[in-house]
Formats: sequence, C-alpha cells, structure tokens
Amino acid sequence: MTSIYDSNRASALSAPVAREKLHQRNITVNGFLRADGLYDIEAELTDHKTYSFPSDFRGMVTPEQPVHHMHVRITIDNDLIIQSAEAVTLAGPYEICPTANDVFADLAGLQIGPGWRRRMMTTIGGRHGCTHITELMGPVATIAYQTRYGEEARQRRETGQLSDKDNQRANAALRNSCVGYADDVAP
Repeated sequence: MTSIYDSNRASALSAPVAREKLHQRNITVNGFLRADGLYDIEAELTDHKTYSFPSDFRGMVTPEQPVHHMHVRITIDNDLIIQSAEAVTLAGPYEICPTANDVFADLAGLQIGPGWRRRMMTTIGGRHGCTHITELMGPVATIAYQTRYGEEARQRRETGQLSDKDNQRANAALRNSCVGYADDVAP
C-alpha cells in the first residue's frame, strides 16, 4: 500500500541562516489509564537559557539549570470532567512563583470542551496564577482528548467494532477541525 508519506515530500524544514540558540523549551505531556478507570494527564515544562545570567533570588543561573520547571497532573473521568488537579513549580525566576500552584486544584469540576480555555484562565490564570502553567493547559486538554477517545477507539478496535474509516466518519465532534475530519474530504 502506497502512502502519501512515502512520496518525495520534504522531510525537514529548510536550512536556516547562521544563528545562535538562546532559549530551549521542552514540553512533555502524557496520558494514562488508571486502574480505577479514570485518566491522568501529566505535563512537564522546562525552559533553559544557553548562557548564564544573574538572578537576585537564585544567584547565577547557568545553562544547566532550568529557568522554569513545572509539573502538572489532572485526573479526568470519561466525560472529561476534572476530578483533581495538582501542580508543582520546581524552578522559577522569582521566589513567589510556587504560590501559583495554590489555585491549580480549583480546576476540579471543570469540563474540558468548548469554552475550556476561557474557564481555565478564569480559574487559574491572571494575577494569582502562572503563565507557564496556564500555557501547559492547552496541550493538556489536547492529550486528554487523545487519551480518553483513543482508549475508547482502541477497545472498539480490539473487539472488531471499529476501523479507521469508521472512526473518522463517526467523530462528529471533530468535524471540520482539521483536514482529516473535513466534510469535503471523503474518508
């Protein structure tokens, strides 16, 4: 079977002009099925500079030390309702940064879905929150969907109840959200 991925498409970005790397951010997000049937979504963010700089709070911050380092975990049910939420700030530029974790548990009870970003920002954003943790919540929501609905599809495939084309057609909630679910593309 020939795939469009087997054709002569570009396999990398074009070559950049001469440059110097100054900042690196790594974000990792993982989804887990728990023994009790709930799902854990965990995310980690680290920021590093490629040079040392002085910090009134931390002293000299070297390239090996993260400027930012945060972990978050939400637990969701099958309806994508957050059952619990926790955050830890391991490194930040200011001594006060870890206090932003105090509001994170307030996400419990919110449902990931339409209006999620607005509700999440109202709950944990702004002057009592952390910009970096709120930025993580977009990918966390995406992985919550991928984990929850991916597990449902996996179970249906294992019982012979679902093919990729069936899944593509049946996912009305994703209709026109990308080229793979576009109305004008026949699966």
